Amino acid sequence: MRNTVAKALRVSALVAAGGALSLVVLSSNCGGSSGQRTGTAGTTGTAGMSGAAGTVGAAGGTGTAGVTGSGGSGGKFACTPKPDLTCGSSAIRLSDGHITDFSMREWTSSSGKWCDATGLQGSIFSYSGGPAPVDGGLASANDRGVDAPNENFRLTLTAASAGYAGGGLSFEGCVDASTFNAYRFTAWLASGDQKNCTFKAQLQTFEQRPMAPTQNPGGGCDPDAGASCYQFPTSPNIVLTTSPQTFTFAFTDFTSSFTHVNPIPGQLVGLQWQLESGAPTDDGGAQTECMGEIRIDDVQFVTQ
Repeated sequence: MRNTVAKALRVSALVAAGGALSLVVLSSNCGGSSGQRTGTAGTTGTAGMSGAAGTVGAAGGTGTAGVTGSGGSGGKFACTPKPDLTCGSSAIRLSDGHITDFSMREWTSSSGKWCDATGLQGSIFSYSGGPAPVDGGLASANDRGVDAPNENFRLTLTAASAGYAGGGLSFEGCVDASTFNAYRFTAWLASGDQKNCTFKAQLQTFEQRPMAPTQNPGGGCDPDAGASCYQFPTSPNIVLTTSPQTFTFAFTDFTSSFTHVNPIPGQLVGLQWQLESGAPTDDGGAQTECMGEIRIDDVQFVTQ
């Protein structure tokens, strides 16, 4: 939040008035010696003219107020990413639960990464998938970005019939959020229509992130060994509106078809949001398609 302190300087002028000086001059003749004719008295001089009063100076103009300076802003946070996603004792432990608010101090467009005061750094991503469109129908699609002036995360998603699209934040380092018990963020629908589609938040866990080189840095799921990866814990359905809403989900609200060996909050490597096509409106009909621009902000772990 920015604060502006205005300072004004007013200068006044002091005016001095001049005075006048008058001068009178007298003259006389000296008397003659005895026996001589007495001289006549000298003519008395006339009084000198009084000087005109000095002109009073005009009052000085009032100075204009000084321009108020804009509030200063701190520099960007600096982060050093971990070389891998190792969890356990080397995981990053957040002091206040804050992930990112996409502010100018945290987001750097040139690198496509965010970095917060705790040293956590990451990048944004998006994805989509599903069957090929039929008879000119929509194809699932995705796009992402950060709206720097308004400081929020943008996901432009199309979930075709039986398809999905999503995006999120990938951590550069494993995060241990076990000192918190819930996950909170703000979301809204900037354009489009959710219709009957579902929109859910997901917690990326190390156990379900594919190993490298499928994904770099890699997680602990080996698809080559027949494992079914990407079975991330998922929140209940989220109904978006055109106004920003704050959503809070306890870690226990997240469900998964995969049984996690390790506690979920202790092995987080990312966060994502996914839009999925809805159920058919008619028996035997195609699943509902939907598309929209979704905004995300103020991402954090909390205790409730």
